[in-house]
Amino acid sequence: MKRIPASQKMHKELEESLKGRANEGFLLSELIKKGAAIILQELLEEEVTEFLGRGHYERRKGGSTGYRNGYEPFKIKTA
Repeated sequence: MKRIPASQKMHKELEESLKGRANEGFLLSELIKKGAAIILQELLEEEVTEFLGRGHYERRKGGSTGYRNGYEPFKIKTA
């Protein structure tokens, strides 16, 4: 299974929701909401890519400066 960024999934959802809905009400407001969400998602993805120095699902050789998916290893200390 190929993993794709969230922004591409959002683009696909927007295209599917617009097919055959030209005459329905609230189309403009839905388009604006989804468009704004896509723009914000793309900006966040670009910022993370720039910060980490690698693309979506790319691995960096050697030491890593961070994790793209929010995972960070930790140890649970108990008594």
